[in-house]
Amino acid sequence: MVRATTIAAPPLRRTRRRPADVSADLLAAAAVEFGSHGYDGASTRRIAARAGAHQPQINYHFTSKEHLWRATVDQLFALLGPVPTPTPGAGDQVELFARMVRGFLRFSADHPELNRIINLEATASSPRLEWLVAAHLAPRRGAVGAQWAAVRASGAGAVLTADEVWEVITSYGALHFANEPMLHLLGGDRGPTGTAAHVASVLSILLPGGHGSPSHQ
Repeated sequence: MVRATTIAAPPLRRTRRRPADVSADLLAAAAVEFGSHGYDGASTRRIAARAGAHQPQINYHFTSKEHLWRATVDQLFALLGPVPTPTPGAGDQVELFARMVRGFLRFSADHPELNRIINLEATASSPRLEWLVAAHLAPRRGAVGAQWAAVRASGAGAVLTADEVWEVITSYGALHFANEPMLHLLGGDRGPTGTAAHVASVLSILLPGGHGSPSHQ
């Protein structure tokens, strides 16, 4: 009697990812984690698991949790795009401002993690908050103020200061999307119709006169 031989199956191979892909996956996972739990509550173990990576790979790619947090914020702002540069005399200042607001709010709807991270950091002074303001928020606040000054100089826009405009855009505007889970439980519209309506609502406050209408979306 000949005994049957068993041929062992070849070992499963893990698909090796390029370092750039691992880094990108870690940044995407970190955005969700930091946006949900803040810096102190965020777990590098959960970030690695969400990214399909090993925890030591965080230190390999980013050297520390602090550097990962900064890289995550940098990446989100890079996705948002460069700080808009006001261009006096380059067309309809009201439409230029409206386009800037629409772009920011649409980004906020697609990437609510950025404003969640900002909101969590904004509640207490820290070196992270100082860096966040200096590196990203202050330049954008300055650009909004300059473009708003051009709008007001053209005779348009609500009677609001640049600080009030910033608050309308970032608080009423962007935090609407950051707080979406709560607003949904309260009956808010989560779909694209709800997003468009909210963008129109923000613009109707800032620019009474039609720049928030669907034809401008």
